[in-house]
Formats: sequence, C-alpha cells, structure tokens
Amino acid sequence: IIMVYEKKEIDFKKLDKSNCQILEKIQKDKYTINWNEDEIKNLLEKGGGEGIILIYNSIPIGYCLFRILMDEVEILSIEIETKFRNMGLGLILFNEIERSFEERKISKCFLEVNINNDLARNFYEKLGFICIKNIKNYYKSDNSYQDGLLLQKTYI
Repeated sequence: IIMVYEKKEIDFKKLDKSNCQILEKIQKDKYTINWNEDEIKNLLEKGGGEGIILIYNSIPIGYCLFRILMDEVEILSIEIETKFRNMGLGLILFNEIERSFEERKISKCFLEVNINNDLARNFYEKLGFICIKNIKNYYKSDNSYQDGLLLQKTYI
C-alpha cells in the first residue's frame, strides 16, 4: 500500500547541534541503540556524522543518523515513532536520504540490524538491502548477546 500525503504534512530538517535533543525523544525502539545528546553532538562535530529529522504535521516523529566515508555510507540509526509506523513514513524518510546519496555519488550503503528485529529486516529488504554477513553476538540484550546482520545496498 502506498500512502499519499499532502506536501504540507511532511517536512525534513537537517540534524545539527541545535536540534539533536529531538532524537532522544523519538528513540524508544527496543532494538535501537539509543544515542544521547552529547554522543550525537560529538558524532556531528568530530565523527563525520550527519542526520535528518522527519517532521509530520509539524511534529518530529522520525530520524536517520548516518556517516559518509568516501563514496560509502553507514546508517547508524533510523527510527520512526511506534504510533507512526506502517504508514509509509519510513520509506519517505529513506527516499529523502537516498536523494542526498545520489547527489554525492554514493556507491554503497551499509547497516547492521538485530537478527531478531523482523520489522526492520523486512523494511530493509523492501528497500533493496541484502545480507552480506552474520555478526555473532553483536548486540547486547539484558544478560545475553544476539547476532546482528550486516546489510548492504549497492547504488553504482
């Protein structure tokens, strides 16, 4: 199902030091590694990080945090608030960041996902990501470890 939204309902804001506290409010997914404001600022200032915030009806409801290394990009975190999922907004957010990848001649995009996060895995599969590696015990969960998957999407 493709959702159609009026232009005024959806907007994007570039992530910067002045608005990065917004991410802390959005991060609630049990599979997402939460970033605090200081970590985000450090990533933006020194770690080559960038991000985009998805605004829906004037409310920030999603974000994508990524790092570009030469002609490749690593997605560090992407999330849509739970009550706004399954509305096509994650796809809209990802399409927006992919437009910026295109302008920068990005050849590949990588990300890690928890092997047990079926929702995210299905989402990335729909976007054209393929699994290139299983990473043993990548995610710490309470008192145990869970495997991660390294996914890749090739553009060029």
